[in-house]
Amino acid sequence: MCSASIFGRAGHLRTASPDRMAKTTTAPQPSLSLWVGMPIVRNTVLAAGNNARGVAEICAAMGIPVEDLDNAELRLGLDQGIAGVEAALRISGDPLLGLHLGERTGVSALGLAGLIMESSKDVYSAMRCSQEFTRAFTTTQTFDLVTIGSEVHFHAEPVPVWTERSPETADFVVDTTFSSVIHQLYLLTRKHIRPLRVAYRRSRPVDTREHERIFGCRPLYEQASNHMVFAIADMSIPVLGHNKPLSDMLKAMYADHVRKHIGAAAFTEKVKQVVLGNLQLTFPPLEAIADALRMTPRTLQRKLSQEGTTYRALTDAVKRELAEHLLANPDLTIADIAYKLGYFEPTSFQRAFRQWTGTTPLDYRRKRQGPQQR
Repeated sequence: MCSASIFGRAGHLRTASPDRMAKTTTAPQPSLSLWVGMPIVRNTVLAAGNNARGVAEICAAMGIPVEDLDNAELRLGLDQGIAGVEAALRISGDPLLGLHLGERTGVSALGLAGLIMESSKDVYSAMRCSQEFTRAFTTTQTFDLVTIGSEVHFHAEPVPVWTERSPETADFVVDTTFSSVIHQLYLLTRKHIRPLRVAYRRSRPVDTREHERIFGCRPLYEQASNHMVFAIADMSIPVLGHNKPLSDMLKAMYADHVRKHIGAAAFTEKVKQVVLGNLQLTFPPLEAIADALRMTPRTLQRKLSQEGTTYRALTDAVKRELAEHLLANPDLTIADIAYKLGYFEPTSFQRAFRQWTGTTPLDYRRKRQGPQQR
């Protein structure tokens, strides 16, 4: 998750003045190998900042302007992540902020991944979906879901360099992950699904009462990994919002696109297929698509340019296609669709959609539904 800014000597945090922060322009380096996505950052900053001043302080610590919180495709480096968590812990004054943040993290905070989780059949499907989408959230943590006999083990591990550099913020992110899983399972099922066991790598804290309250069991410490263990029987508990048509629609989007363009010689269409196949919470970065195609980012950009397009234009085309599919579902509001596509303001989505289609999302939906439907 995140903490940031510019570190001074010996890792001391230097915060920017409001004037300096307002002038800062964020230019994340494409070569970032350890990064965290803005949706996760935004959730942490808004919850911990509590008010405009606190939010501005945390953003200054990360070296970004406040308006960057609305850029869902932005990625911050590990240094910024660490600095952001440090600032959030300091400003909130809550040493157990990770646990408490998890309790306030709704499924909707996960964007498109949350929508798919809400339409999943059961708890196991939802957790598997969450695990598969983590690549779109961050590369600073790894997640794994393993079935062992009558148990399901959910592992969440910060990358070793994070733990080595800043143990406190690494502990924060594990707490947030574990607590949010418990909370989200309740939101999905309205049942208090508690783990059989919770294990941490860290040493045992003096007071574990909050952990025991949230998890319903006494955690184990100084273990070989960070993980929660659930009874496999709990994994079959149905998700209340299960919506097979919606789930099938999202899954079918990629298949339909592949069928439409099968055998197409255009390189742009091949890239689009890979983008759709790797679509998760946010759109995959150019570097990830280049890696999937076994070429360098420069070669990918050059080939797209030869066909008269750019990666940005291509992802806009995919966003348009996704928006058109989602607008066909009358149960989703325009605001819902905007958020799922990474727009934190419906007006931004509406403006983009008008540029793509020449009409508004609402007018498009009305025309698609036909004269006999609303």
